[in-house]
Amino acid sequence: MKYWLHIHNTEPEEGLKLALLAEEVGFEGVVGDDHWFMPAGSDSRDPQERGPLPAETVFPDMFVFGATILAHTKKLKYGTCVMILANRTNPFLVAKACGTLARLSDDRFVLGVGLGWMEEEYALAGVDFKTRAGRTVEMIEVLRKLWGPGPVEHHGDFFDFAATYANPRPAKPIPIYIGSAAPVALRRTGRIADGWMGMTSPLDVLPGQIALVNEGRREAQREHEPFEFMVGLPRNSDGSLPGREDYKRAEEMGVTQGHVGPIDHLLGKPFTTFDEKKRFIVDFAERVIV
Repeated sequence: MKYWLHIHNTEPEEGLKLALLAEEVGFEGVVGDDHWFMPAGSDSRDPQERGPLPAETVFPDMFVFGATILAHTKKLKYGTCVMILANRTNPFLVAKACGTLARLSDDRFVLGVGLGWMEEEYALAGVDFKTRAGRTVEMIEVLRKLWGPGPVEHHGDFFDFAATYANPRPAKPIPIYIGSAAPVALRRTGRIADGWMGMTSPLDVLPGQIALVNEGRREAQREHEPFEFMVGLPRNSDGSLPGREDYKRAEEMGVTQGHVGPIDHLLGKPFTTFDEKKRFIVDFAERVIV
């Protein structure tokens, strides 16, 4: 199995150092997460979190952060985990940024997207929160068109444009993973994505989730196409951190990439220090990767 480190709630200078360390100890890639801002007071909360995210949580710009990491590494991959795609009102800007990253990194970029849960972000973008699923599906279609040979045109429910070019295009298709948890979203992931970013799932829950993704793949007659399952594991019931045998069990279920972190979550602290993050990375590599 290949392992990806989730760099979360970390100042960008320290995040770069963690990425360099991750490459040194054997990680396949790193992922960064996405929010435009955190409201100081809100009832919105991530349904996958045990509690509200602290308003002071740090979210570096995903493209700038990713470009810096890819420029300073040789083999390490970078992915967005996950970009709230539907509140990007201009798919051309997303297509161009992704295409440029892919070209300059020798295709080491993966686009992970999700619907998001924070209504305030959609309000700021002027996008109806209730349309986020349909907008995401259509934006994925638009991105793939723009990354292909031009000129291309599109006439959909949310975007409409005549024949146009959006260069630079990636040398080969950029993989699109979807972060999802609800049954309908898992099936959708199987129908339209190249991979599933499962974040964190207990081993007893994983088989059902993977089955739903595969159900969507069969519905779209895509079950024979390449597909990646990137999934993280929580602490075990006895409180221990997941180890090599736990990831081996996940691999036997169909998981192809281990999603490691966020470190704050696995250590049970809202804010971990830079030294704590470094120790976690080295310890994980020694326990699981090597």
